[in-house]
Amino acid sequence: MEVLILVLAVLVVVAAFLASRFMSHGNPFPFSKKSSLFTQVERSYLNMLEQAVKGKYKVMNRVKMADILELKSNVDAKSRIAASVKLNAKYLDFVLCDPDDMSIVAAVDLVNNNSKDGHKAVPDWFVSGAFEAAGIPYVRMKIKAGYSIADIQQGLAAKIGQSGLKPEPILKGTVKKSPTRPIRPLQPVVEASTLPSIIPERGIRSQSTAMIH
Repeated sequence: MEVLILVLAVLVVVAAFLASRFMSHGNPFPFSKKSSLFTQVERSYLNMLEQAVKGKYKVMNRVKMADILELKSNVDAKSRIAASVKLNAKYLDFVLCDPDDMSIVAAVDLVNNNSKDGHKAVPDWFVSGAFEAAGIPYVRMKIKAGYSIADIQQGLAAKIGQSGLKPEPILKGTVKKSPTRPIRPLQPVVEASTLPSIIPERGIRSQSTAMIH
């Protein structure tokens, strides 16, 4: 009896083991929810980026390059396949669009040399070359401590140009006052020698003596 119970226990263990392996390998949906859509750095930067554009642009995130770039019609088949594979494999951290017609204004990638997880620390010649050929400004923003909204505005303005967002002026240090010119009198100055002698010489001497006393 004891032997039969032992055999049954072993069979149960083996069946559970086989079932677990079958479920892990044969499950068509082996997924679980991530804790957050963005990393802490991405969340912080997205918040500042939205404040920096002030509603002038619509901020889109995690955009595939194939969604904003298309191949020219005169590309040969081999080049078309190679370029299509790269376009579908590349993602942009953020894309700025015109809020009226959702046209592409600029692409933005975060750069974090301290962590390569989710950030493009090494420049990608294909990405930069593709945007240059398409005439789309490509902004690489380096993450640093103490990043301000004004820093983001300056980085965007340097790439987008005069038609884009103008950065707010940053005042640092003491503002120097511009030199002032001496105010000229409304009437011309008359030299002392040309003044008429109103008080006689004796009167002047008597006044001087009175002031001394």
